[in-house]
Amino acid sequence: MESTRDYLLRIPEFAREKHSLEEAEEFLGELGCSFPGKVIHVAGTNGKGSVCAFLSSILQASGYHVGTFTSPHLADIRERICLDGELIDEKAFQDSFEQVKMTWERLKQRGITHPTFFEYLFYMAAVCFDRKKPDFVILEAGMGGKRDVTNVCRPAVCVITSVSLDHMAYLGNTVEEIAGEKAGIIKRGTPVVFDGNDRAAAAVIRKEAGEKEAPCTDVREMGLSVSWDGPFPEIAADLCGCSVKARLPFPAEYQIWNGAAAAKAAELLGGKVTARSVEKGLSRARHAGRMEEVRPGVYLDGAHNRDGILAFCRAASRIAACSGKKVRLLFSAVSDKEYGRMAEEILEELKPEEIFLAHMGAERGLPEEELRKAFSRASCPVRCFSAAEEALARALEAKGEDLLFAAGSLYFTGELRECLKEERYDKF
Repeated sequence: MESTRDYLLRIPEFAREKHSLEEAEEFLGELGCSFPGKVIHVAGTNGKGSVCAFLSSILQASGYHVGTFTSPHLADIRERICLDGELIDEKAFQDSFEQVKMTWERLKQRGITHPTFFEYLFYMAAVCFDRKKPDFVILEAGMGGKRDVTNVCRPAVCVITSVSLDHMAYLGNTVEEIAGEKAGIIKRGTPVVFDGNDRAAAAVIRKEAGEKEAPCTDVREMGLSVSWDGPFPEIAADLCGCSVKARLPFPAEYQIWNGAAAAKAAELLGGKVTARSVEKGLSRARHAGRMEEVRPGVYLDGAHNRDGILAFCRAASRIAACSGKKVRLLFSAVSDKEYGRMAEEILEELKPEEIFLAHMGAERGLPEEELRKAFSRASCPVRCFSAAEEALARALEAKGEDLLFAAGSLYFTGELRECLKEERYDKF
């Protein structure tokens, strides 16, 4: 198993060129696998993983078996392929890896180059779901949408979460260009649920839906009613012919729209989905690393771009206001993100009492000197560390009865969860 994981993690070293959708179709055909049941395709900038978590929970509460393909993973690569909320077992992981590898061995004779890391795992998911036959398959698009390997699917419903500037080197320099890539998942006549958080992006999505004669729903226009139970939002809306009311298990305002998108998509799927199963699914959803309280007063959030950090700051500020406690921040980032802009948002919006910066172990981890430079305008104490585990140890030591929030990268969140899980911070 370790050699399998090592092989997968080495793929970016020798396979970086994405393949066309026609080549992906050819690979799936050679693999002899198609996605069973109904497919829900989810794209967007922020919130994709949360929508997938909400949807999976709702469909399971409705009595269905559900497969999910998501990214990235926090600790175990198997997190990307789940059945009914559980990681696929080691045997299924190994068997699917070997089937994909054998298929490529045949296809390379026709000049097909090695699948990218993301493509390889997508094909592995296809094998797993083809064997297990879930009633629904939820596919989270990767970086874009239009040219993403997941776009070979024929979905029953498409969901586009909030759209903002991210991955500009690949998707475009304007929100409209990025929205065009995300809207590329829309299929003719297929219902679309989207978060019209940005007017320019919403206009692009509506235009694409109109051209494809695809019915579309903007969750910002659903007439949603929102109230608060401390830091936790409670939403109410008319769905499935009844009034639906659910307290979301995430202390963050942005989850209101992710939950609404999932609920509306589930309603469009019909079948055994009821108002009560929507309520149950929304209230029971779990999503690691998204404003996740991993210890009393210790929260991990994978916010990793400017809009995500702004939403994180608002959520953290609400939690602090409800508790009456001070805030300390643990932060890291990868080098190809707008970490300078993220630092500005944190200093202006969150105003932490103390900041702990960590160079994470990921290949693209931002060097210590760049992290320190990004927070050079801070009026509070800033401490920089060469590793996540030491930064976490010092931050926990300084926390006392206050709150500690960690953000900046999902990879960083994964490192911190592993440190906490293994209690490695105790040695400091």
